Order: sequence, then structure tokens, then C-alpha cells
Amino acid sequence: MSFTTRWSFKPAPWTPFSDQEVLDRVMLMDLNKEQGRNFENPDFELKVVWDCRNYYAIDIFQRIRMSDVNNEKIVMVFESPEVPVFMSVVENLNKYRVSARNVEVFFFDEYANKKGEVAPWQSPYSRSGMWMKYFYQRLDAELRMPMEQIHFWTGENAGSYSDLLASFGGADVIYTAFGWTGLRCIDAESFAAKDMAEFETMGSRIVTPSMEQLCMDSLRGMFGASGDISNVPPCTATLGPKDLTAAKTVQCFNFLSSCDGASNLQSPVIRLSMFGPLCPQNPGALLRTLPGTCYVSAAVAKNIAYPMDLDWLPEKIEAIRRAEGGR
Repeated sequence: MSFTTRWSFKPAPWTPFSDQEVLDRVMLMDLNKEQGRNFENPDFELKVVWDCRNYYAIDIFQRIRMSDVNNEKIVMVFESPEVPVFMSVVENLNKYRVSARNVEVFFFDEYANKKGEVAPWQSPYSRSGMWMKYFYQRLDAELRMPMEQIHFWTGENAGSYSDLLASFGGADVIYTAFGWTGLRCIDAESFAAKDMAEFETMGSRIVTPSMEQLCMDSLRGMFGASGDISNVPPCTATLGPKDLTAAKTVQCFNFLSSCDGASNLQSPVIRLSMFGPLCPQNPGALLRTLPGTCYVSAAVAKNIAYPMDLDWLPEKIEAIRRAEGGR
């Protein structure tokens, strides 16, 4: 039996970013060693933490608590469906009698169909509906924000949702996470731009997510973690880079993994976004130019294993050849 390591290939032509030299470099970056504020914006930080969901829940709780204590309005953009996080936050708001009366609620994105009809929050296919079920409706009635302070996506406001958010002074905090190819559905195809200056002016719209993003969503709890891509709505109404750039802070939480990190979807895109070129073809790189934090769970931050195979593969091949009599 013969073996060889002298074989190579190029990424599939539909991959959003295919510069092999860059990919080879960034995929070997150690996120644990690269933690800190060594990025374009000195107020941006990369943090590897053991329990990412805990940091997420504490961040939401503390911002709502301070808005209650100081009696100050706060504009919060939620991603959904982060059900365990929502339930933890609400449990503590109820326990410590923290009112969310000052919170203006916006949503990062919402599912839509090919006709441009956005899923109403009462639909089981609604991201904001998951927030309503596990956050708003579990919060004690006297602690809730008024319904008129919850700003849902609709087919009519999808193109002007950025303007609606701006009319409230922009977001005090945007919560987001990395999708398979970008920041959720902000990807290079849906927000095609010639340079970052143009990219940063792009606001809300209805997009057709990448195939990879639909596959990733099919593994979420909303779809029974089933991988049933036919059950994922084909379009999404989403915020744009313009909204992230205007926010006071962006908090990015990444913890999607299985088998304690043996398989995870966010690890490559985080590395490319943190250490790849700052360009529209690498949309997640926008994050490091903004004030905020990119939290990565220890499981997701584990070094990618397959390039390390090359360290031992030649020796293994030689041992097999010797055992087979030098063939």
C-alpha cells in the first residue's frame, strides 16, 4: 500500500473566501494566545471563556438592571433563539425584581419567505417569537416593557428597519454571533461591496442566506437540531453593517459546538474574521473595527486538528512502509 502527501486542491468555487494562503495561516492561529485588544479598534477585545452562555446572560441582565436603577432608556438588539440564555436572564430579573420598563427591543434578524413576507412573531418559525415565548412571556407582568417598545420585523419595514433603529439613537448594544460564513446573515454575497467604506453604509434588507447558513440553522433547536434544511425558511430580514457601525457596543457570543468541541461550525469563520483581511469578502472582520467583545467558548476555541495531522503523517506513512517491507 502506498501513501503520498503530494496532493493538493483548491476550495470549491462557491466558497465565499478562497485565498488559500490566508486560510492556511489563520486556521492555525491559537485563539487562546491571541486574546486581548490587539485589533484595529482599541475598544474591541477577543475573550476565550469557559461558559460563554453565562457571560451572555450576565451581560443582558446587568444592562437591564442598570437601566432600571438609573431610570434610563436602553436600546437593545437581540439575536434569537438563544433560549437557555433568555430563560436564565428572566429567572434573575424575576428573582431580584428588576424592571425592563426602560428597554426598547429590536431584533437582529427574522425569517422571511421568497415573497418577502416576514414571519410574524406568533409563528413557530419566528426568531422574535422565540424571544417572546422564553423572555417576554416568562417575565413577570409588572416587570415587562410595554408591547409598543418591542419593534418587530415586517415585510413593510424590512427596508427601513435600520432607519427605525436610528430614530431611537441607534443601538446601545447589539448582540450577535458568527454564522458559518459571516455575522449571522451578513455575508459577502448578500452585502456585496467594492470596499469597506461602501460595506459600512449598507442597512437592513431581506436577503437569501448562503447555503451554509441554512444548513447551520437546520442544526439549531428551532428545527429540532435535525439537519432538515427543507424546514428552514429560505430568506431572512436582517440588519446590515450600517447598524453595527452605529452601535455603541457590539457583543458577539460564540458557543455552538458538539461533543465538547469535537465538531463545531464557528471556529473557522471566527479565525478568518479575527485574523484575515479587512474587506467585504470577509464580512465578520468588521467586528474588530467596532467597540465591543467577541466571546468564544473554550470548546469553540480549541485549535483546529486537521492541519496538525501533517506533523505526524509522514512518520506514520514511513512506519507503514517499513512494516510492509519497504514497498
